[in-house]
Amino acid sequence: MKAVWEFFNSLKLTVYLILAIVSVTMLGSFVLYLNPRIFGDMDQTLLFRWLASSGLDYPAYTWWLYVMVAMVVLLGVNTLVCTVERLPKLVNRYRDPMLNLRDVEPGGGTGREMELADGPGLRLSGRLKESGYHVFMDGDRLFAEKNRWVPFMPYLVHAGIMVFMVAHLISGLYGYRNSGLYIYQGETARSPGGDYNIRVDEVKIDYRDDGSLKDYGSRLTAIKDGREIKSGWVSANMPMFVEGGAVYQRQFGYGFKGLYVRAAIPSQGFDDYVYLPKGASMVDIGMTGYSLSVDRFLSDAATDERGMYYSISEELANPAIMASVYHKAGKKVASGWLFARDPMKDDFRSTEVMLKLADVDLRPYSSFDVNRDPGAIPAFLASLIVMFGSVVTLYFRRERVWATLDEAAGRAQVICTDEDVYDRLAV
Repeated sequence: MKAVWEFFNSLKLTVYLILAIVSVTMLGSFVLYLNPRIFGDMDQTLLFRWLASSGLDYPAYTWWLYVMVAMVVLLGVNTLVCTVERLPKLVNRYRDPMLNLRDVEPGGGTGREMELADGPGLRLSGRLKESGYHVFMDGDRLFAEKNRWVPFMPYLVHAGIMVFMVAHLISGLYGYRNSGLYIYQGETARSPGGDYNIRVDEVKIDYRDDGSLKDYGSRLTAIKDGREIKSGWVSANMPMFVEGGAVYQRQFGYGFKGLYVRAAIPSQGFDDYVYLPKGASMVDIGMTGYSLSVDRFLSDAATDERGMYYSISEELANPAIMASVYHKAGKKVASGWLFARDPMKDDFRSTEVMLKLADVDLRPYSSFDVNRDPGAIPAFLASLIVMFGSVVTLYFRRERVWATLDEAAGRAQVICTDEDVYDRLAV
């Protein structure tokens, strides 16, 4: 056990792990770039879940991710062990500054000899205090320290790194990431993550004067147990937070939902619109006992050289349907083509029923990403801690002074960690 502890209690191990992580990450960046088919869906789910599913399908290309995760875990253990080993000693030195006298023993030509009138101890102590040092004396020995708190900054960075790792572990275990939830305006869908429903109240698309896209977004309402719990606008850069998760706008567009057919049955005084949902094979024409079916649907109807109808594109430029009407007894009344944009081509003929393809139900929709990252805030705070500790460590120095005093001779043997301190003390 002691051997394992000593293995992890090593700054060399820290350096080796950091170099290895950087090397593997550089290699992995090339693998990612050259194999988009394998890693294309990686950002659609959490890393650990991807590694446990898709990552196992291509071990020859994904092995470096597992190695990197293992090395990050080892780095975390290394950081924890080094902190546990060294931090208590640092705390003891802070609480008892005289322990620092053991580090250096001035005298015998070590350091510089300085002549200080009016008693070297009093004079030296006063000058150090004027320079912002904390001064501690033990008989003829003196120790002074400036910025005593600086040695704790690396451990603050260590703590931030460990919190950062734990935060990402929590997100990987208890978070979720779902992409591609398509909802049409006015409709409600179950959230793929969280116990609530999402209703799209409005899809808003703004264009500039030149026709380019300016902005887009959706007004959403979150519903739980039949009760509206939150509503708000969602755009590409502004999510809505619900139940500990976030709903992000991803895409928008228009989708074909169905057709409106104007139907008239003079014998029954019926004249109204009949809605044909997309995918429906047959619908009733009111309460008349007649039914309407769509035998074929063309999104952009055209005629070939034989006079046959076909669709030249998937755009809803000229929708057309082959419609058939049946009586309640199952008897086919009539059938024929109906055109939304060019009704002069209609060839549906019947003395009982008159039909006209009135409109296309083309509705705006939005797609959303629904994510939950419970470790996001701790990870953000940990990042701030690491940045703060790193900046403070770079811009503040710990300065120390050791001295052996000879009160009778008015001299002091002084050792300073910074050369310019000698000049300040000799003034």
